[in-house]
Amino acid sequence: MNIYSWNEFTDKKPLADIPCAITIGVFDGIHKGHMEILNQVLSKGSGIQSAVFTFRTNPALYFKGSFKGDIYTLQQKVSALQRLGIDNLILIDFSADFVKLSGKQFFSILRASLKLKKIAVGYDFKCGCGNDTTSADIVSMFEGTGVDVQVVPEFKYSGVPVKSTMIRTFIQVGELNILPQIMEFGYSIDISGRKSPMLRSDTTQVLPPAGSYSMQLYDRGEYRNASITAEKTAVGWEFI
Repeated sequence: MNIYSWNEFTDKKPLADIPCAITIGVFDGIHKGHMEILNQVLSKGSGIQSAVFTFRTNPALYFKGSFKGDIYTLQQKVSALQRLGIDNLILIDFSADFVKLSGKQFFSILRASLKLKKIAVGYDFKCGCGNDTTSADIVSMFEGTGVDVQVVPEFKYSGVPVKSTMIRTFIQVGELNILPQIMEFGYSIDISGRKSPMLRSDTTQVLPPAGSYSMQLYDRGEYRNASITAEKTAVGWEFI
């Protein structure tokens, strides 16, 4: 998988001559709803590469008070997208300059930087300064251009729409057993380069409440089974 920063993508234009099927989103946790969208770009057709535009850090961090924690660290998200077979990953820094872009300006940059063949977004997708561009706007924007725009409907589990907020809630209340049913690769704590115990304040990940759990840990690209002891201020583990 090729990985580019937003500046590399816009300045050097490494994908300028490559037909691409793209999607844009935070993709925190890679749940089954995300997979409905990602499968659209993975089933891209002959001669077309897949490209995912996501963020180096969660955009919610930019807006004071709205960040509720990461389900996956950046390393976990990159690893998951690579496992899925994504061809190109573009990491956007959600900066003061980027946040000023309108949705129309953003897609204008994309059109100037690659050969757009397909766009897949969720039904509730919004982008641009003040969320000025919706999925319906994208359909209108590309009407008659030959670009295939796919708006993916919501994915439900037991009648409830699957969203990252749902997954965070399950983690926060310790309901980890349900997560493999709604996440493509399940939930794991990233302990890369850390020793047990790890302070909760040392990670941006959402962690389960105090208690004992059996789960996988992510350690520099590898998944290891472990017994977890979560306490109020720290999380410790022993590998099984």
